[in-house]
Amino acid sequence: MKRGFLLLAVLVCTLLAACGNAGTGSTATTAAPAAGGLPNLNGRAVVIGTDAAYPPFESVDTETNQIVGFDVDLMNEIAKLVNFKPEFKNAAFDTIFTALAAKEFDAVMSAVTVTDERKKIVAFSEPYIDVGQLVVTLSTNDAVTSYSDLANGLTVGVQTGTTGEEAAKTEANVPDDMLKRYQTIDLAFADLANNSIDAVVADGPTVGNYAAQPQYSDKIKVVGEAFTTESYGIAVNQSDTELLNAINAGLAQLQTTTTIQQLKEKHQIK
Repeated sequence: MKRGFLLLAVLVCTLLAACGNAGTGSTATTAAPAAGGLPNLNGRAVVIGTDAAYPPFESVDTETNQIVGFDVDLMNEIAKLVNFKPEFKNAAFDTIFTALAAKEFDAVMSAVTVTDERKKIVAFSEPYIDVGQLVVTLSTNDAVTSYSDLANGLTVGVQTGTTGEEAAKTEANVPDDMLKRYQTIDLAFADLANNSIDAVVADGPTVGNYAAQPQYSDKIKVVGEAFTTESYGIAVNQSDTELLNAINAGLAQLQTTTTIQQLKEKHQIK
């Protein structure tokens, strides 16, 4: 009888312990490893803010009305590896980081240069591509041969809140009152083509994309070489270490393959 009681007690304790362990597991926040040891976000929905007027990294397909580009393709590849569902949403670039900090988005992927100033309010993934700022002028403009010429009384178009704006001020020494700021970079290129401004400063791959577009190819030209060196990263909320770690793991895996190079070739990024 005593032995039977002890056996029953052991059985009850075992059942209670199993229930207790099940409850603890349901509240765990650590992502379970996916195949190959990568984090697994279990199909989590991830909303990504982007300024979709910055090809070849992000733009709106006029036929499908979908956001497309290098950044979109790369994020989709990361999502496949660590199991989340990305959803891109168009947003104004000059407020995109404060919106991320306020948790309006889970991440920002928008040709974003990693800077110390931005790190104060958001966290960044490891870099995934390097770029530099370039100058664009009208094809008929022979007065500008280098970024250093921009300080000579020229009106220079930049996108508000970008490193292009900062580089025009601090590297090219353009006076603040000679900078014309735009909410989206496409407006700057349109003004340049219409001879409303003298030059545009923007990221190299985007400059190359606009300069090759049929409406601009005969009207504008790239001047000189890139005069900054910058690295793009994916921004996430500082408290979301699960997402940050998963993105970094996915990026690291992709960097062991030819995927990123293939995407560069697809989107004509040199």
